[in-house]
Amino acid sequence: MLVHDLIFLAWTYFILFLLQLMALPVVFYLSKKFDYLKDAGWGFARIFSILFLSLLVWNLAFFKIPINTDFGVSLLFFCLSLISLFIAWTFFLSKRNFLKEFIDKFGRIIIIEEFIFLLSLIFLFITRSFQPEILGLEKFMDAGFIQAYLKSPTLPVKDIWFANDSINYYSFGQFYNSILVHLWQIDLSYGYNLLLISLFAIFCLELFSIAFNLRSNLGKYNFKASVFAGIFAIFLVALGANGHTLWYFFTHGNFKDYWYPDATRFIDRTIHEFPAYSFVVCDLHAHVLSLPISLLLLLVIFMWLKEILVVRVFNKLIPLLKEKFFYLSLLMGTLFGVLVMTNTWDILIYGLFLTIISLIVLSRNKTLFLPLFLSAACVFVGTAIFSAFWFLNFTAISSGILIAKEHTPFWQLAVLWGPHLFWAVLLLLVIKPLFAIKPFLLKKKNDLTVPILICALFLMVLALIIFPEIFYFKDIYTTFPRANTMFKLVFQGFMLLGILLSLFFSLVLFEKNENTQFFAWRIIDFRQLFANKKKKLFLFKIRLRKFLLFYFPISFFLFFSTIVYPYSAYRNYYGGLRNYQGLDGLTWFARKYPEDFVLMNYLKKNEKSQVNIVEAVGESYSEFARISAFSGMPTILGWRVHEWLWRAGWDKPAQRTGEVEKIYTDPTSVAAGSYLSKYKIKYIVIGNKEREAYKNIDVEGLLSLGKIVASQGSHYLIQLF
Repeated sequence: MLVHDLIFLAWTYFILFLLQLMALPVVFYLSKKFDYLKDAGWGFARIFSILFLSLLVWNLAFFKIPINTDFGVSLLFFCLSLISLFIAWTFFLSKRNFLKEFIDKFGRIIIIEEFIFLLSLIFLFITRSFQPEILGLEKFMDAGFIQAYLKSPTLPVKDIWFANDSINYYSFGQFYNSILVHLWQIDLSYGYNLLLISLFAIFCLELFSIAFNLRSNLGKYNFKASVFAGIFAIFLVALGANGHTLWYFFTHGNFKDYWYPDATRFIDRTIHEFPAYSFVVCDLHAHVLSLPISLLLLLVIFMWLKEILVVRVFNKLIPLLKEKFFYLSLLMGTLFGVLVMTNTWDILIYGLFLTIISLIVLSRNKTLFLPLFLSAACVFVGTAIFSAFWFLNFTAISSGILIAKEHTPFWQLAVLWGPHLFWAVLLLLVIKPLFAIKPFLLKKKNDLTVPILICALFLMVLALIIFPEIFYFKDIYTTFPRANTMFKLVFQGFMLLGILLSLFFSLVLFEKNENTQFFAWRIIDFRQLFANKKKKLFLFKIRLRKFLLFYFPISFFLFFSTIVYPYSAYRNYYGGLRNYQGLDGLTWFARKYPEDFVLMNYLKKNEKSQVNIVEAVGESYSEFARISAFSGMPTILGWRVHEWLWRAGWDKPAQRTGEVEKIYTDPTSVAAGSYLSKYKIKYIVIGNKEREAYKNIDVEGLLSLGKIVASQGSHYLIQLF
């Protein structure tokens, strides 16, 4: 089993590395034209290639070209790779000494980033192998969406739990993951866990890259400091938690009974998750799948801001179209369009972020109004174009914004966010003068890109924390009105706050130059400490004070947020890492429901594209609707509360609930026949859950409707046509 899984892991890395190489023309171009990217964008090449390939397949499939298949995606990938190789050779590699110069300049950081990527891949591979089950939380939904995309050569894809209708959810994240499964050409039972592992590794790599590049452009370039900023970002965001662990230790004195999900449900009737928790429980849900895209957008925003601050033409449209910021604005628009389809909440967050940045820029230089307006137009148009197909098949889920009647006690906000915000405030004091108060006082000759980003990120994080205390978006969860709003906002806020803190800690440890005035650039310097006996005691007191003020709380914070939480969470969720189970996520299904597993496998293997089935209706987060989920075949109604949310009303799910019950309890009636015809049902499932849900099930009547194509004991799959 282990050898088999290691082969899959090696194959996964190989395909991901080919995707990295597919982006070489972009990396080479960035290395020549954007010298402030100290890794030439290498850390974002994989996600760039994945999104580029996915968008191409997405749009072609919506034009009813049956390309969304193993063969179609692989052929397109092969063609794009050849084109990429041709471009890389023609414009870069054929030039004398280009490759040598590139390796000399970026080789060291590329090796570090590849090592980080591989290490992250291996880390989650090992942990996930001890609990690979695609079971619990919303894994049925996530796997079902991916399997549906795998079974749909053209788009839009049919909803697995609402036959005859397309998915009414922001599911592009599941789509781009299905593209990877197409390239790997493996079953989703393994592919699901390989996707989780790949996503975690890509996320860690991007965190390192964004923090590395931001730190490289903050003051004098310091390679070592920038590398440590990247490492801090991984620990703080991908592994770290909020302040709950600290509070628990202070109130209990130990971690004996600490339960890691409590950090995400501390505030009553709300959800405040963070990336580390999501990677522990391993849902491939929208908020997780948007993380790599959000970080890519953040990098592009950094590049855009860098370029717009040096615009040479202010009031002439045609010359502005030749500036770099214009092309980056088009790319931002594309990424906004992708985010709309992946996790719609994120466009509100990054739209606010761009607004804050624009206001800060305008406060310093009002002549930049036209370039900023042009950028906004590009973002709006790009978003509309690249999300057009999705919008045409989507009906809004939220029913408006309301005033919050529930509010979080201040002490609970302080527990969760206080430790992070404390360091973030100190970061704002790093830059001379007080940037957070009067950014327009900064001298124009300084490079203000990262300082502006720091200020904008801090203000946005504050807004994301405060917003759910004042407003919330109405949905069907009336007993938890603020939960979804707080969840989606603070999830991104935590990530961005962690990136800010990575810059702060790097500055604490390494910064020493004339461009920044930082009060603790070095804690201990033994050469100065013992250079003059008369100053020995004085210097010792100064360094001791700095040590107590900075090193101790930094170490304390890092220990509790990046060591205690992941240790507790992974140890609890993965059974102490004692029972190796491999990467097959459906072993539990075959073991617990062997008869139904046979029926599901028949559908998956014998139907090349989606056909409608009927199985029992079930409640959300249950083990109902698993055959439709893991086969990708739409049933009349699956998890009904989820469909209640997605269809923005109870009427349709309620109607379908009755129709399915009629089919199972009175299958030979005229009404049941009309329902089967209405939904074009090809297969009827009779299994464990059908007998559980419908006590008066008419098995004989159901069997009389068609022929049995798969059976195991008293479990049947009946084909009607």
